[in-house]
Amino acid sequence: METTLKDVFEGSVSVDANQVEYAIYIPALPERSATIAKLQETLDAIHSLLKPYIDSYLWQKEPFHLSITDGDQDPGYPFLRGTTLFNDCINDEWFIVFLLRQITLHIPDAVATVVDNDGDVLLIEAALELPPWLDPSNSQHRVGLYHGQVHIIPLPRTPADLILIPPSPSIERALAIIRDPRIVTVADKAVQDAILDRLVDKPELHRARVTLPSRAAYVLLKRPQILQQAVEAFYLRDPMGLKACATMASFPPTQGNVSTVLTFTRTTYAQTVSQKFYAPKVFRLPPMSLKRDYKAAELGMKIACGLEMLYASTNASTGPGQSDNKPEFQQFVARLARLGYFRDERPGSKMYKELLEKAQKQFEKDWVHDTGSNPSLAAAALRATIDEVLFDYSDDRLQALLAAREKETEDDESWMHIDPKQLEEMLMQRMGRMQEQMAEESMEGVDLDRMMGQFEKFLEGSKSGVDGVEFPGLESDDEDEDVPISFDMERFMSILRGPIGGLPSHASAPEEEEQIRPKEPSAEKEKAQALEEMMQEMDLEINSHEKIGASFAREDEEDEDAPVDVSLNLVKNVLESFKSQQGQPGPVGNILGQLGIVLPADDD
Repeated sequence: METTLKDVFEGSVSVDANQVEYAIYIPALPERSATIAKLQETLDAIHSLLKPYIDSYLWQKEPFHLSITDGDQDPGYPFLRGTTLFNDCINDEWFIVFLLRQITLHIPDAVATVVDNDGDVLLIEAALELPPWLDPSNSQHRVGLYHGQVHIIPLPRTPADLILIPPSPSIERALAIIRDPRIVTVADKAVQDAILDRLVDKPELHRARVTLPSRAAYVLLKRPQILQQAVEAFYLRDPMGLKACATMASFPPTQGNVSTVLTFTRTTYAQTVSQKFYAPKVFRLPPMSLKRDYKAAELGMKIACGLEMLYASTNASTGPGQSDNKPEFQQFVARLARLGYFRDERPGSKMYKELLEKAQKQFEKDWVHDTGSNPSLAAAALRATIDEVLFDYSDDRLQALLAAREKETEDDESWMHIDPKQLEEMLMQRMGRMQEQMAEESMEGVDLDRMMGQFEKFLEGSKSGVDGVEFPGLESDDEDEDVPISFDMERFMSILRGPIGGLPSHASAPEEEEQIRPKEPSAEKEKAQALEEMMQEMDLEINSHEKIGASFAREDEEDEDAPVDVSLNLVKNVLESFKSQQGQPGPVGNILGQLGIVLPADDD
């Protein structure tokens, strides 16, 4: 769907990068208040249903969250909606799809949709299995999860179908179609399998030993989710954050360090260990010869610095009246500029400033009061959480947390190191289905008789010039553009006089008889006879060489004098030449491609 200026101002803009947007639709009741009450009950049921899955899950950036949204446009009734930033952890996105599937399995008549900045998540993942008629131009509002299965609304095939299935359904109409038992919308098994194979029902975690300042260890052990945010602050560090690390005022390593095992997601662990970072002077790392201790101290130093940067950034967060420096506002302005909102005015001009001021007011009106979208409020909430944890800090409480994790062991890091052979196996496993499908389509499409017919037509009917070979049927339309026009005035006037005055004048009769009289056939016969004699001489020369003669397939293999089977030799040579290409571009592959023929890959 194309984004308009109205969409941007109303907040209904396209999903940002690394963000997933999802919605749950429940059938509306006659009264709007009754619908909202039903949604609140549904929301409570969803929280109870998903609690066992979510409680133990570590999110990369933001958790799964649903809230009631007023449906003023389409659909025209309230529904449940949520957005989640997952950054580099694509597993979070597929864990959300897993949660949505669980909701549609257990909540009656619930239909779920999920999109990211690339489009519909379900369609993109099952792209190789989709019906051929489905493409981005007609896929809007056609896909959803219902009763735990993927549903795709078909196109109307007959005029009678238009009554039940409009060509471009709205969200409200699409939901009614999916729930209608008279219309089959369940996707094929191949589509269902593609989605099920991709679902994530638990996080990929990595436990590692770290040496941390005592206060930092207490915060991270009490609130494990803050670890992911600390890693993000370290990974995206800026000069202001590095300045905070120089003193480590909030989590000083000089007041004592402890060693413990922390649980990372694999994404956050890889982001941390892959960064080269020199320790600030306030840290005292052990010598590198003590590999195990040095590794734990270096990793802990990075985590502590990230936590210090995170805590310092919450203190310097901007307030509601300072939205012009926020990344979200900059993205908002960029969208307006792409849509022509500033009317080609130069930045700094009077008109530009007036338009920018209006945009800023609209931004603060729509976003400032939403904690999830407003980084200032989110940062304030995070700082309040850290302050609350630190308020209860004591050495005894810290030792109790350390004792509870004393039996935790480190995980192997072999998953971070993949040799070329393992990578190839992973790619083959991932793309195996696509290769099998392509092979099946290729085998079904190979017709040797058709291939030989096309090839013979190419050899006999194609022309070659300085621009290359001209394939039959693909000649340029402007082939004869530069050919000079020849016009015979006398012949033209003779044709005009014929119907009007009877026979043409006697003056032109001899010339016309000469033009009409057929040529003597003797010259043509002599040319054909000379060509036949030349071909016979060539056959004799070829047959005189044993190796060359033996290489041809004959109609009767036991008879050396039997005629050569031209078609069989052509097939044999084409296939051998294609095999010698070893999957790379080559003359035979290029010619057959131009003729619309695709041969299967040679697996031998």
